[in-house]
Amino acid sequence: MPSSTPTPPISIAIIGAGIAGITLAIALSKHNPSLKLTIYESRSEFSEIGAGVGFGPNAVQAMTLIDAGIAEAYDEVKTANLWPEKDHVWYDFHYGTGPKAGQSFGQISSSSHFTHSGGSRAAFLDRLVNLIPSTVQVFFNKKLTSISNALPHPLQITFSDNSSAHVDAVIACDGIRPVCRQILLGEDNEAAKAVYSGKYAYRKVVSMAAAVAVAGREVENRVVYSGHGGHILLFPISNGALLNIVVRSSKEAMLEDFEGWGEKCVGLLELINEPEKWALFDHPPASTYARGNLCLVGDAAHATTPHSGAGAGFAIEDVHLLSGLLTSEFVKEKGDLEGVFRAYDEVRRPRSQELVVRSRRNGMRLDFQNPDGEGELSVEQYMRGVEENMKWVWEIDLNAMLEEARALVVGYKEGK
Repeated sequence: MPSSTPTPPISIAIIGAGIAGITLAIALSKHNPSLKLTIYESRSEFSEIGAGVGFGPNAVQAMTLIDAGIAEAYDEVKTANLWPEKDHVWYDFHYGTGPKAGQSFGQISSSSHFTHSGGSRAAFLDRLVNLIPSTVQVFFNKKLTSISNALPHPLQITFSDNSSAHVDAVIACDGIRPVCRQILLGEDNEAAKAVYSGKYAYRKVVSMAAAVAVAGREVENRVVYSGHGGHILLFPISNGALLNIVVRSSKEAMLEDFEGWGEKCVGLLELINEPEKWALFDHPPASTYARGNLCLVGDAAHATTPHSGAGAGFAIEDVHLLSGLLTSEFVKEKGDLEGVFRAYDEVRRPRSQELVVRSRRNGMRLDFQNPDGEGELSVEQYMRGVEENMKWVWEIDLNAMLEEARALVVGYKEGK
């Protein structure tokens, strides 16, 4: 008798080779080696936008649960506060304006004495790239233009160079302006595209020695200067040799928006020569992150303003849950993918969309604006609001979230 033809492996296209896409490829390769994984990246090489990145206890928990190698990759590039007595402090908060400009008015740390840190996005990405298994194919200069059903293959993905591929599922990790989101929701859907938040961000990496010379040794640690209409956020990177400066305001002209700020802040701003500038966008809440065998992850699903320092961390939370569902236990055939994506959507969407709302509100607090009404915040309201927000971000049981999603997958299969 002729031997039966072996069943081809389930194929998944990962769109985007940033932190989310690469972490997902590493996670899926570990949790279900039978999957055929391909990454498609629109750029010509691996690259990351933005200078610095930081991860809180929630994100490091997710990294560790996915693969110890991911957490180790971050350990290799992260820099904590340079003063040992400050290693558990998330940020020190200082007045940026007024008669108390430069003075501290509080600090926030996690209850677990977690060591807060930051690092170079590019350096972290480089180390993640080294963890991509050889079984994962990566193609560059592949800008996705369409996804369609193409029997006998479930999905046909087409790129701007007119090339195409057939896959069983598409997981979109293509960032804040994702083509996949528009395909999933429909171009006319008001949630299909990111919207302007009303604020700008300026980013630059400068010499730590130069920063200390103008603002003192306090900038060797993680510091936020808050004032009327803007804030300046600092954290050390590159083992303390460099300082990552992020300036956020409502005006396009940085120095104009910070006119009248304290001497330290003005000195730091003057160090920023030709800053990288972005208008800050986020996503309106989508009705779903999944349709059929198409699924959104990270910024493609829930792009947020950076005011909770949690956007990249929530992408890794997404990866932890999704990779914990796309296992051989739950995915035995192509028809199982839709139920997995449905459970992922049901569990991840509420928390990640709440982050978008909370981050906008936290951005107002950092500028001493009241997110609940008119007028400015008191220091007490400011600190209480920021601390409650960060507690919500950091204190999450990711294993419980995964078990909830797994129960949903089982229920779907049983027809519940």
